[in-house]
Amino acid sequence: MPATIDAKETLRKVKHLLDESNEIVGLIDALNAERDELCPLRGSLRRRSIRCGKDNCQCKRGRLHGPYHYFEPSKCRGKWQYVSKDDLESVKNGIADWKKQLEIDERVKTLSVRLDEIRREMTALIPHY
Repeated sequence: MPATIDAKETLRKVKHLLDESNEIVGLIDALNAERDELCPLRGSLRRRSIRCGKDNCQCKRGRLHGPYHYFEPSKCRGKWQYVSKDDLESVKNGIADWKKQLEIDERVKTLSVRLDEIRREMTALIPHY
């Protein structure tokens, strides 16, 4: 009789692990679908005031022009790109999407680690003859 109880308990544990893994796979699919909808722009937005270089300009005496917005792509030091007022909102949205993508990637990584743990647990529960 104890072998039957052990088998039932093992079956219950395997079913629980399978249910959990199916839930995790569904979450990963949903996160990947959300990630596919993003339009990430990897970098940061900066505000700069500048001197124009004209001899008679106020900026020569310290009152700079701007501030103007510039986009700095990640890993491209010094490659600043001017962002017009018309494009400012879309650049901000792209940067926000990039940050959201990083969060999604981290969440998927965590869920994948749990899937690996479940696989190991199930392998340990199944008898090997």
